[in-house]
Amino acid sequence: MPEYEIYSLPRDGEADHTLDTRKMALALWRGKLLLAAFAGAGFLAGFAHVSQQEPVYRAVTSILYEPERLQIVDISEVLVEPDTGAGLGNQVEILNSTTLLGNIVSTLGEETVLEDSSGAAGAGGLWTAAAAWLQETAPEPVARQMARLGLAAQPEAAADPAPVQTEEEAQQLAARDAISHLRDNLAIQVISGSGVIELFYSSSDPQKAALIANTISEEYLAFQKVSKNQDVLAAIDLVNNRIKELRQSVVESERNLEQTRLDLARRRAQSAEMTGVQLAAHNQELAAIRLRLSDSRARFNRAAAALAEGTDLWSVTEFRESELITDFRRREIEIRETIAQERAISGSVVTPSSVRSAALLQQAQQSIREEAAYIVAALEFEVASLEQREQQLQQMVRELEITSIERTADELFVSRLEREVLANQTLLQTFVVRQKEISEQANLQSADARILSRAEPPSHPDRQASNRILLAASGGALFLCAMFLLLRERMNNSVRDPRDLAEATHYPILTSLPLTGRRKSLQKRAREFVTRPKCLLAESIRNLRTSLLYGASDKQPQVVMLTSSVPGEGKSVTSFLTALASQHTEHDTILVSCDLRDASNARIYSKFPRLIASKQSTGLISYLRNDCSLEEALAVHPESGLHILAAGKKEDFHESPADILTSPRFTAMIATLRERYKLIILDAPPVLVAADARLLARMADSIVYLVHWNRTSKNAVREGLHELRSVNGPVAGCVLSLVSQSKARRYADNEFIYKQHYAGYYS
Repeated sequence: MPEYEIYSLPRDGEADHTLDTRKMALALWRGKLLLAAFAGAGFLAGFAHVSQQEPVYRAVTSILYEPERLQIVDISEVLVEPDTGAGLGNQVEILNSTTLLGNIVSTLGEETVLEDSSGAAGAGGLWTAAAAWLQETAPEPVARQMARLGLAAQPEAAADPAPVQTEEEAQQLAARDAISHLRDNLAIQVISGSGVIELFYSSSDPQKAALIANTISEEYLAFQKVSKNQDVLAAIDLVNNRIKELRQSVVESERNLEQTRLDLARRRAQSAEMTGVQLAAHNQELAAIRLRLSDSRARFNRAAAALAEGTDLWSVTEFRESELITDFRRREIEIRETIAQERAISGSVVTPSSVRSAALLQQAQQSIREEAAYIVAALEFEVASLEQREQQLQQMVRELEITSIERTADELFVSRLEREVLANQTLLQTFVVRQKEISEQANLQSADARILSRAEPPSHPDRQASNRILLAASGGALFLCAMFLLLRERMNNSVRDPRDLAEATHYPILTSLPLTGRRKSLQKRAREFVTRPKCLLAESIRNLRTSLLYGASDKQPQVVMLTSSVPGEGKSVTSFLTALASQHTEHDTILVSCDLRDASNARIYSKFPRLIASKQSTGLISYLRNDCSLEEALAVHPESGLHILAAGKKEDFHESPADILTSPRFTAMIATLRERYKLIILDAPPVLVAADARLLARMADSIVYLVHWNRTSKNAVREGLHELRSVNGPVAGCVLSLVSQSKARRYADNEFIYKQHYAGYYS
């Protein structure tokens, strides 16, 4: 059996880590009502917890950050305005830094900062309570693992005894705890589009919240004044160093420009205008020489051909213009007239006068040929002279063009040097101006920030922490519901995705066939396939044909059987269109309808004209009974010439279809078809309905298994393939049929998405 490599997917035991986000999102959308119910339940649970919490007060102070231009830390800030967004981000980091918070702890003391810790506990109260409950109810190994991961407090019995600490170590530990407590309760917010920074501090005591918020803002301003002096000195040094570098660059660029101009003046004595005039004159002369050369060659070829062929030289213009040839021609005519007169007098008697006239005629003709040869030689010399002059002019034009190109390159190089000099001078002037500005503003410096509003003790508790708890409770409930919905989607057993089919069957997916309308007749589908060769269905059928005929490296299959698990999976239409596609590639193809249990096939194929007209209803059954020849049993598709062998509409048989398909006559018919056709398509019955498909599998070189999208279960597909493997059926792969493009894209991010997005290409 040929091994196709159409679709490569993980086998058993291999993990597929690809997240199908589209399928997950649609699964969640289908369970939106359940998600809403879970979210409501989570919100009620969070509300019950929030109602039992201690109130938290939140004090706010506002700081305006206005950086001055003299704070230069980069070359780009000398020429353009500083990036206030990046500056605000740096200030937020300063406010949240350990250095600044350590200064606040030193000012207020560790006891004042750690006096109350309800603010930090409020935000995580829900998780703390839940973790404590889980730790109490969970088994001891689970509780120890939660404590080890930091998800719950260490049990008292399992806690390690505290080591003995010195007074200094105890103070450092208290300071670190106070800094951590400040950072947990401190919130910093930057107002978009402005330089305003808002500081929020949360505490159960409103007076303490306002005190700490104001202390942080005051310490921040003091830190700004200390660091500002360092920035000014660094900016002045940076500008001075850059001015020295630019002055040296200006001198060097000016020196290079003057030296380049002198070098060009020495090398190029002739101006560009003179070079252009010479080039135009030479091109004009070259064009005239080429016209003369073309004319001279034509005259030479004409004269030389006439001389070589020995034809009438007088018919050639070049010879007719020669005075000598004209004289020789006139003399020739006179001699011919004399000979004619002598013959008229003496008849056929040879006289001395006639002999002398003949010699004179031959001499005149020889003179004409010699003079013609001189003319040909002169024309040849003229052609050679013109060719030599043409070569000389071409060489002169090339040299002048090279000179012109080199001059243009030199001028571009000089222009680039001039721009470089101008750019260096502009930069130098800019930095000199900036140096004066910085020097003048150095004595007027102040802090880059100022307090807009001081914190006041809040009059009512803050609800943001409670809102976060409500949001966390609702979000957790939504997460649990989403996991349930995704698990339910995972348990679905229908085939919706080529990956699912490949994982279930371990066979390659040869193609997927779109759903193009259930009520179209076979003739309409064939007409659409022929008249619209770029439609999506036609491209999918050709993809299947290519996978079948050219997917194997050793030998192309000749007998291909198409079957499915159950009826209604589109195998008959697919068989017909596949045969039609093969027939269009000039492969002699025949379609054999072996589904004798389905009377609709006989009615459909009886509408096609017969290969040999007959009054009787002949078909596959008549041929197997030896009542007619193979040609009389065949139907033909008129547009493509595809041959079809199917049971006739009026053919009756009482035998079992299984007995007919296993008869020696049917086996001999397959052998005969192998000799006459390059490809034989067998439209077999479904595997799970009857044993006919398993009997036909022994005669096929390759089997294509069709699966109805979003209808056939994976268990039915596995069972049908198991039946084929039981008779060693050469299954080439599977085809996902009757795929609704608009619905398939809801379940997977695969080829359905691209076929839907690029449907306009198949028109």
